[in-house]
Amino acid sequence: QLCVYIGISLEKGSMYNAVCEELEKIPEVVESQFTLGTYSMIIKLYAKDDRHLMHLLNSQIQSIPGVANTETLTALEQRINRTLPID
Repeated sequence: QLCVYIGISLEKGSMYNAVCEELEKIPEVVESQFTLGTYSMIIKLYAKDDRHLMHLLNSQIQSIPGVANTETLTALEQRINRTLPID
């Protein structure tokens, strides 16, 4: 399995909610964050292999109205995975 982070640039920031509604329909997407900086949002997903990832990108994510472009980052290893207590 591939763990992938995808930076998504939106045509307009106001399209965030509509894009999230479409991303929620893709079971492989496990997280989304609205961000400041280079991307409007970053999502995390899991794919079976490169072909599956290409299908997710080309046929599903990039076809969502409002998605202007994407950049894909593939995670090679996870060393730290912790939660912080909130007081």
